[in-house]
Amino acid sequence: MLIPTQIKSLRQYFYPCLGGILGGISVSTNFWLIFMPISLFILWKGSERRIANFWWGFFFILISHSWLYDLHPLTWLGFSWLSSLIIAISILLFCAFLGGILVYLWGLLVESILWKEDVFKMKILPLSVKVFFLSLTWGIGELILSQTPFFWIGLGESLIPGDIYLAGLARWIGASGLCVLQILIGFWIFFSHGRWRRKLYFKKIFLLGLLVIFFLHLFGGLITPIKRNYEYPVAIWQTNIPTREKLKIDDEFIKEKQSIAQKYALSNKAKLLVAPEGTLPNNFYLDKSSRVNMLAGGFRNSNNELRSSLLGFQIADKSFTSFIDKNRLVPLGEKIPRFLDSFSSGLSAVGGIQPGSASRFFDPKFTPPLAVAICYEISDGLKIRKAINNGAKLIITAANLDPYPAKLYNQLLSLARLRSIENKTDNLLVSNTGPSGLVQNDGKIIQLLDLNVEQNKIVFPNFSSEKTLYTKFGDKPILLLFIFLMGLNFFWKIN
Repeated sequence: MLIPTQIKSLRQYFYPCLGGILGGISVSTNFWLIFMPISLFILWKGSERRIANFWWGFFFILISHSWLYDLHPLTWLGFSWLSSLIIAISILLFCAFLGGILVYLWGLLVESILWKEDVFKMKILPLSVKVFFLSLTWGIGELILSQTPFFWIGLGESLIPGDIYLAGLARWIGASGLCVLQILIGFWIFFSHGRWRRKLYFKKIFLLGLLVIFFLHLFGGLITPIKRNYEYPVAIWQTNIPTREKLKIDDEFIKEKQSIAQKYALSNKAKLLVAPEGTLPNNFYLDKSSRVNMLAGGFRNSNNELRSSLLGFQIADKSFTSFIDKNRLVPLGEKIPRFLDSFSSGLSAVGGIQPGSASRFFDPKFTPPLAVAICYEISDGLKIRKAINNGAKLIITAANLDPYPAKLYNQLLSLARLRSIENKTDNLLVSNTGPSGLVQNDGKIIQLLDLNVEQNKIVFPNFSSEKTLYTKFGDKPILLLFIFLMGLNFFWKIN
């Protein structure tokens, strides 16, 4: 029989684990509206206990990134079944551990800034400054992480499709701002609950918070009707070729498939055909000249280095005449650290590849200028924003998510939709097994193909030169606010 002290100790572990699990489940799902506020409430409730912060972060990543387990089995790459299982679980646990450490470090900051006095009896101004500063710290932390290869999706992008109206605020504040808002909402629930438990007056704070959240949704959802045009038909080719089978497929098979896709594009008067990441093998050329302008994911050699690229074929071309290389490479999956070179060339069908230019701006000349994200790169909003500032009028996201489950498809779609909202720019998606389709510049899905089937479809993207507040200024306002609040905290600390 458990004694009260043991029950209390178990609760200290159970609730942060539960909070992380609920948060992980809610990422890029309709559960966000219920689970994420509860998760962030639990995060704040345990924020003064270091181990609680670690377990919240650990389970948040463990659940939200559980698709990493689907790397297994890697037997087709020469690993034994047991080795493959160990590799997949080790990668997932490492990512979860790293997430736990990061939230643990954030908790140390919370402890040093907020928990030195009774939070529920602090004056509203210093309390607000401290909480805003801590929330901004998390948001800027995600921003910094998004510039590294060790980031896929965070709180900022997680609320689509769960709350598309709140996500609409990304036009002004971007993903980092949305992250800060979510942390603040979690604190508001925690603070209201804490005052209620202590029989302190809480109704005004609770009702004011509800009112603010209502207006934020109203403001995020207020947009003028979007006029669609049908002047530029684009054919998308969802190839549905399992990654595990690509090693067995010869060039003739791909040539036959792309010929069928070109015929479909021509019969529908498409001005462009787009194929997903990794469709064309290295040194690929057409037997007959291309009959339609085409952008196809494939591989190319540069200075004896293999690159994963989006290759441009103009009408009458037999080989590509323009390209943009993938810059952000998946750790282990596409690029191995030098000290592990002897271990493997990468956990992928093509082995190790090298990164290209950091710029995501691509002007193949036979289309309007584009912002291109090759798979993993869609998580880097800063580079997409920069490409649009440089003149890109459409985002193209080319991906290959096989053999991963629907959880990863939904997360890619969430990221793609947020990039559209941030920059008020259509996003054309084409993936090997899905998702493929067209996202409108307000993040709403116009068309989406069925998953895991080969399919050709015509979509009609809008090309836009209009820029949002976020596109123009990016995260500068948030960084300036962070510096200002850091100064205020320092001033109060020494006085």
